[in-house]
Amino acid sequence: MTHTELHELLAGHFGLVPEPIDKGVSRTYFIREVQWHPQRSTRVLRVLAGTAAQAARIQLCASSDNNNTVLITAPFSAERLRGLLAQEVALVEARLATAGAAGSLR
Repeated sequence: MTHTELHELLAGHFGLVPEPIDKGVSRTYFIREVQWHPQRSTRVLRVLAGTAAQAARIQLCASSDNNNTVLITAPFSAERLRGLLAQEVALVEARLATAGAAGSLR
């Protein structure tokens, strides 16, 4: 899958919000809006560059932490990404709900 095809699938079909490409190396996608603050982060995944035409890997951001980066390697298909995105979005939504509930207790 080319970078353009993958971007169209993620931003168009799945409705993720992309940030501009970072130094030609990666692009990060978010749900609803771009939020980087650790408690409110809406970051779902990051596409890492490969060749000029093909994306090489996808980092699942909600499943990753500093000690456990979860990388998915090409080839990517809409079916495979649909399941992975559903899991990642559910993790982000659960974290945001927990952070919101904790914030309302203060």
